[in-house]
Amino acid sequence: MSQTESFEVEPVAEGIATRITVRFGGEEREYRLPTGQHQHYTIFFSQLARDFGTRTPEVHKTVPLTDEPEPDWRPLIMENLSPRTTAGYGDPAVLRTDEGYWLVATSNDAPDAFPILHSDDLESWTHRGFVFPEGEAPAWTAHGRNVGDYWAPEMAKCGDEYWLVYTARERSNALAIGLAKAPHPTGPWRDLGGPLISGHAVNTTSLPDDPTQPRMSGGVIDSHIFIDTNGERYLFWKRDTNGVWPRPLAGLLGRRPDLIARLFDKEADRRTAAFAAAVQPWADGRRPMERFFLMQLLIEAVLDNWAHVKDVLAGVEGAEPILDAMSTPIHAQRLGEDGELIGEDRIVLTNDQEWEGHLIEGPWVTCQEGRYWLFYAGNDFGTPAYGIGVAVADHPLGPYVKQEAPLLKSTRSWWAPGHASVAPGLDGAPQLFFHAFFPGTGGYNAFRALLTTPLHFTRDRVEVP
Repeated sequence: MSQTESFEVEPVAEGIATRITVRFGGEEREYRLPTGQHQHYTIFFSQLARDFGTRTPEVHKTVPLTDEPEPDWRPLIMENLSPRTTAGYGDPAVLRTDEGYWLVATSNDAPDAFPILHSDDLESWTHRGFVFPEGEAPAWTAHGRNVGDYWAPEMAKCGDEYWLVYTARERSNALAIGLAKAPHPTGPWRDLGGPLISGHAVNTTSLPDDPTQPRMSGGVIDSHIFIDTNGERYLFWKRDTNGVWPRPLAGLLGRRPDLIARLFDKEADRRTAAFAAAVQPWADGRRPMERFFLMQLLIEAVLDNWAHVKDVLAGVEGAEPILDAMSTPIHAQRLGEDGELIGEDRIVLTNDQEWEGHLIEGPWVTCQEGRYWLFYAGNDFGTPAYGIGVAVADHPLGPYVKQEAPLLKSTRSWWAPGHASVAPGLDGAPQLFFHAFFPGTGGYNAFRALLTTPLHFTRDRVEVP
């Protein structure tokens, strides 16, 4: 691709559908997106790759076969257990109580937020309702199909009641962390009436190409309550900027097309970057999740060239906010008796290993062998590169030392294992609970199954069979 070549993109709305005309290198093609859903964008990008030589989406590729044996992962839930649950059980949080096991999970933009399931034996699971059924969402949250996002709920027993922390969009579209309380895991759940941590409260730097949202941080997500052996409570969460940098980067490449050849060696990646630059102005006007869908191929191209892209951008004037947004630190802070935050928050982990790419998320802390083990997910959640890592510390607030490789990664049978929780199994030994996609699938609103595997701890390492 020469530096003079560029894409032209003309989207035209047709009700909920969009007709997109694409021109490049003297060729013209027309495509139709039936909806703004993730799977339709993925199909569109596969067609674009066929016609114009851009990248093929990772989810439409296959994980290379290896000689490694399949790990001992036991599937627990492999289908939706309620007709009102539409995308499975992503970001699963499992809590063991005297009444058995309780599970809450992500619901994305479904009308009923956060399915609640129960099991006595980790074999048979029963759907027991929703934290916020349709019409009962907290007033401060944006809700409804293609509007709201309800992610990563987690239930904890705090004194005589149950607390649930979760992620939702404020009406401004910023992602925030909420807190609700109930006398029982089935509810009724009473939200505090406003976010515990607002997405607008996050310190950010202005991003260069989005004047309509000059201080948009991406917000905060993936909250986790850890209760130490002495009763002290801590809240962990992630700064969610991994969805913020792609559009500013695309805008930068639109203004500086000479950077494309410096950032990417492969022709498919260069064409992908040029397409992202052309479609970026239209993406800015879409709803938050569609902005992410439209930048998915650029994200995958950057991840394949992660260290090199960051090195080049470090020498580009004006790219500092983009580089800053490529870091997604995990924060932690003390929680008071009523759920209030105490003292100052602290960064306890950040994405600094090659396999993690542009993000770490989904923190979960457990105390084993007298030490504190922080499980987390890394890389892009909708691709086979996603996996689960672990770090260990001698105090809940760190410092944490990571194991050098992911604990769980994609296999022939399951893709993108992620966002784990830890609970005692039937024998009392710790088990890891996590989600994964069926091979060949992935992305927003695609079904995620619930799986589990035993954990074996020593003072210095954790291993799975």
